[in-house]
Parts: sequence; structure tokens; C-alpha cells
Amino acid sequence: MQDIAMFDIVIILITLFLGLKGLFKGFIKEVFGLLGIVGAIFIASRISLEVGNVVTSVLNIENESTIKLLGFIISVIAIWFVIYSLGIIVSKIFSASGLGIFDRVLGFVFGAAKVFLIFSIIAYAINSIDSFKKSIDENFSNSIVMPHLISVGSYIMKLDTNSIKEQLNEGTKEIQEDVSAVIEGAKDEAVQMEQQASDFIKEKAAQEFEKELNRQKQQFEDELKSQKDRFDSVNNQNKED
Repeated sequence: MQDIAMFDIVIILITLFLGLKGLFKGFIKEVFGLLGIVGAIFIASRISLEVGNVVTSVLNIENESTIKLLGFIISVIAIWFVIYSLGIIVSKIFSASGLGIFDRVLGFVFGAAKVFLIFSIIAYAINSIDSFKKSIDENFSNSIVMPHLISVGSYIMKLDTNSIKEQLNEGTKEIQEDVSAVIEGAKDEAVQMEQQASDFIKEKAAQEFEKELNRQKQQFEDELKSQKDRFDSVNNQNKED
């Protein structure tokens, strides 16, 4: 009974301690920190090779696995830093608005909940192993915390992933369709702008050509008139002589 009570106390204290960490950091920093890690891993796993190729062009590394690993590490650090820095900026703006107390309270709740969920998943995973399940049932029968950990972990682990995947696929499909529509619209707009630019250039070219032609014509007429005047002047002098 004492061991079980000690287990409950340890779990609660760790949860509260890390919740206090969230209290000091604030909700926004906690969320952006988590998003930074998840987002950095998600994005870095897709651009690691490209980033690695950029870096290795300087370091002269040829092994593809090393290139991807290096690109992944650099991408994770860079993306996490950007997202976390953005979180710090947003947090300062939020605090300056006079809502800092809400940010800290929510940070405590979020930090504690995050730790509790991690413990829940671990407890459920261990309880799912037959060799451990019997021991847990016997030794933690009087525990207050363990049943809640297993219950929450069971709910998380048994979420309908197929349904979530279908929803994500539908959302992705809608986004792709929207993007395609935007791209097509942009293409049509670009073609229209290109045609307008071409017509404008042609019109300007025609105007410049006409202007130059008129200038040459006027210059020719002036030259012709000048020659005629000189010719008439010579004739008049000859007549006087």
C-alpha cells in the first residue's frame, strides 16, 4: 500500500512540477515549443536531402545517408529555432496586452496535461503486454492514478486512425483542389497579362515606328525644301548676272 501511494505521489509531483514549468514559460511558448519539435521533424524529414545537398556542396560529402542525416539535423534545428522564436515574440505581444496571467495559467494546464498524457501512453503500452499486465493488476490494485493513466492511454491509443486518415486525405484533397484552382487561375491571369503586355508593346512599337517615320519624312521634306531654296537662290543670281 505504501509503495502504491508512493507511486501516485511521484506521478502527481512530476506532473505538477512540469506543469509549473509550463506556468513559468506560458501557454504560447509551450505550444510553440511542441509545434516546433513536431513541425521541425515533419518538415525536415521531407527536405533533408535537399538541405544536405546544399551543405555538402561545401563540405564535399558523397555518402547519401550521411547527407540526409546532416540535412535532417540542420533542418530540425533551424525550423525549431524559427518556430520557437516566433512563439517568444507572440508570447511577449500577448503579455503586453495584459493577458499574461491567462497565458501562464493555460501554460500550467497544458504542461501538466502533456506530461500526464505521456505517462498515460506509457502505462497503457506496458499494461498491454501480458507479462506485465498481471503484475500491474496485482501490485497497483489500490492505486488511484494508475487506472486513470491506463484509461486515458487506452482512449488515445485506440483512436480511429483510419477515420482520422480519411479526414486528413479529404482535407489534403480539398487543399490540392484549391491549390490547383488557384494555379489554373494564376496561369489564365498570366496568359492574359502576357497578351496585354504583348499588345501594349506592339502598340508602343507601332507608335514609335510611326513617330520615327514622320520624323524622317519631315527631315526629308526640310532637306528637300532647303535644297530647293538653294537652287532657286542660285537661279536668281544667274538671272541678275
